[in-house]
Amino acid sequence: MSFSRRQFIQLSAGVALSASAIPHAARAASNPSGETPLPIPPLFESRRGQPLFLTLQRSHWSFSGDNNKVPVWGLNGMYLGPTVRVYSGDDVKLIYSNRLNEPVSMTVSGLLLPGALMGGAPRMMSAGADWAPVLPIRQGASTCWYHANTPNRMAPHIYNGLAGMWLIEDDVSKQLPLPNHYGVDDFPIIIQDKRLDNFATPVYDPPQDGGFLGDTLLVNGVRNPFVEVSRGWVRLRLLNASNARRYEMSLSDNRPFTVIASDQGFLPAPVAVQRLTLAPGERREVLVDMSQGDEVSITAGTAASIMDRLRGFFEPSSILTSTLILTLRPTGLLPLVTDTLPMRLLPDQILDGVASRTREFRLGDSMPGINGAMWDMNRIDTTTQQGTFERWIVRADRPQALHIQGVMFLIKSVNGAQPMGEDRGWKDTVWVDGDVELLVSFPQSSSDHFPFVYYSQTLELADRGTAGQLVVNPTN
Repeated sequence: MSFSRRQFIQLSAGVALSASAIPHAARAASNPSGETPLPIPPLFESRRGQPLFLTLQRSHWSFSGDNNKVPVWGLNGMYLGPTVRVYSGDDVKLIYSNRLNEPVSMTVSGLLLPGALMGGAPRMMSAGADWAPVLPIRQGASTCWYHANTPNRMAPHIYNGLAGMWLIEDDVSKQLPLPNHYGVDDFPIIIQDKRLDNFATPVYDPPQDGGFLGDTLLVNGVRNPFVEVSRGWVRLRLLNASNARRYEMSLSDNRPFTVIASDQGFLPAPVAVQRLTLAPGERREVLVDMSQGDEVSITAGTAASIMDRLRGFFEPSSILTSTLILTLRPTGLLPLVTDTLPMRLLPDQILDGVASRTREFRLGDSMPGINGAMWDMNRIDTTTQQGTFERWIVRADRPQALHIQGVMFLIKSVNGAQPMGEDRGWKDTVWVDGDVELLVSFPQSSSDHFPFVYYSQTLELADRGTAGQLVVNPTN
C-alpha cells in the first residue's frame, strides 16, 4: 500500500487516521491483542562423547507468531538456533554443517579458546561442507553466543538468522540460589531490530555509512512477546544480537533490574539499576522480582510517532515503531527458588593484574579501520604474550561497541570516570563513545595462521574493515 505525496500532506494536516493508514509492522506493534508468546529455543546440552549438531540452513519463520511464514536463515530448521548449554571441564564436540549456498564461518563469542578453535576466516565452510571442532570448556559460568563471523559478510549473515545463545555452567553457578530452570524461571532473551516489508519479510539494505538500524524490535524472533512466570525471581539472559543498535532498557513500573552477570560471568555482587544499557554483542544477566504479582514490561526508549510511521511509507525508517521488549505476566505458580538473593556471587574478589604495556586504538569514524588500517587477513596487527595483562586505551568518535576474541578484560575508566557498577565484572565487549581504558588479560594463545580478531560490533563497520588481528604467543 502507498500514498501520493498529496495524500501524505493531507494526512499530516490532521485527517483522522484509520488503522489501514499505518504500516503493517506498526499496526501489529500498536495492537495489544498482537502479543505473541515468547518462543523458547530448544536446549542442547553437551553429553559425554555425544556431538552437538548445528546445521546452517534456509527455513521459514513467522515474526508475528502467526501462520504467515517467510523465508529466513537459521540453524536446525528454525530462525536463530537452539540454546547450547555446556559445563566447565567438558570437551564439547560440535559439528557445524553448512547447507546454505555460500561460504560461512562460525564462532562462539565469549568462549576462551585457543585461536585454532575460534572459527573465522581460517575455518570457512564452503557450501555443503562441515567443521567439527572439539572445544575444551575451561572457564567460569557465563552467557556467550554463537554466530556467523564470515569475513566481509558477518552483518548480513547474523541479520539473516545465524546466531544463538551459548550458556556455560560451573560449580559456582550450580550452588548459588538463583533461578536456573531453563524456560521456566531462566530465559534466553535475544534482542534484534529488523526492517520488515508489507509481507513481514526481513529487508536488509545496509547504509553507505555507519550501521544498519531497523524499525521493528524482535525478541527471540517475534514482536511484542510475553511470557508467563511464577511469583518470585525471574532470570533473564539478555543478548543484543542487533547489527548496530544499542538499547537503554527500563521496567514499565520503575522497579529495578538486579544485574548479576555480564559478558564473562558473574559480577562480584548483585547491582540494582533503574536503567540498563545493552550494546551490540553485549550480554547481561538480570533478575526481576515478580513476587508482588504485578505484570511488568521491559521497554527500550521512545517509540516512533504517527508522523514517523507515515514517513516510513516514503523512506526506510530507523525509528522503532514499538519499543516493547518483553512483558512478564505472573501466574499463581509458586517460585522454584525461594531463597533470598545472595549478597555475593563470586567467592573471591576479582583480581587485577599489572599491565606490562599500554596500547592505543582508534576506531574508524567516517572511514572504517583501526588506527587508520583496514582489516587484512594476511597482516597481524598486535602481538602479545599469553598470561600477561595490558592496558588498552580505545577511542571512537562514532559510538560503537568493540569485541575482542579470546580475552577477558576489566573496564578501568570511561571518559575518565569510574565504570558503572554493572560494568565492573570481566567482559569481552565494550561500548566506546569517547575513550575507554581496559585492563586486558590473555589467558589463551593464538598464532599467525589462527589469530584472534578484535572488531567493531557495528557489524557493517567490521565488514568494511574496522577489525584487527591479534597473536598471543604461548607461554611454553
